[in-house]
Amino acid sequence: MKMKLKANFIKDWHEYLKEILTNHWGFDVSQINDKDLPLAYFNAESRRIDQRKRNIEISDVFQCPPEVASGWSKIQAKIKNGCDITPHLSKLVDRIDSTDLMLNDWGIYHFHLGAELDGEFIKRTGPLLFAFVTDNCFYVINIYQHGEWTNSDIVEIIHRNWPSIIKHYIINHAKLAYYATDKERKILRSKHANSFVEVTDGTVYAPIGGGMVSSGHNVKSVIRIDKQHKFLKHLQNSLESELIKIRPDLEKQGYNGEPELIANLEITETEYRAVFPEYAFVAVLHKKA
Repeated sequence: MKMKLKANFIKDWHEYLKEILTNHWGFDVSQINDKDLPLAYFNAESRRIDQRKRNIEISDVFQCPPEVASGWSKIQAKIKNGCDITPHLSKLVDRIDSTDLMLNDWGIYHFHLGAELDGEFIKRTGPLLFAFVTDNCFYVINIYQHGEWTNSDIVEIIHRNWPSIIKHYIINHAKLAYYATDKERKILRSKHANSFVEVTDGTVYAPIGGGMVSSGHNVKSVIRIDKQHKFLKHLQNSLESELIKIRPDLEKQGYNGEPELIANLEITETEYRAVFPEYAFVAVLHKKA
């Protein structure tokens, strides 16, 4: 009799993300449809900055107002020492339904520069630090006032100081027929519409944060979800085609020719596994790079 696999790896992955959102990040996901969990997860993940030591590079125009100098010194120390800088982010980082349009459009984070905690967050400040953050480096753009989310000088400064980190977003041999003003870009963002930026030397950039879909979420998140779903379907199909090969191992665990085999996906830090709960058997499907 043919062995039939009963599994739903995509659903299992959604449950895995739900567990992280609720038990690790403290979000209430009761109002989110299961199919929307990956989007909520990647949105929350992108808004948080993982805790690791980073080098700091400062732009050629950076100036720190005296009233936030103490806060600037403190956040520098945290960045260099790999401390948690989440308290410096917007309080909206704790809202599962909130999207950061500047982050999704340009990949720019903004940080409050208070010197003391006010609850779980640093005391809010008018002047804000804008920065582009990678795994290894914290690129300090400048200090801006609250609301300067569409100031095109931000992209100009990154282009002038660190062109290599955004070169993948250059639209070659392009020139904009119409250049959106900062005010117009704000309106476009509010409608979740993407726009290009042309800097003073004529270089044209697509959204360096990835851009937005109609919901306001990041395009990169949608692409990651699609790739992951395809990958999980491949894992599940591969497992089903290999059932006959692992049958001897299952029989050692009590399998006796039952036509249907239940398997659940388990994801660890290093690998993807198929767990057969009825037989206490685990098959490694894929090792993470």
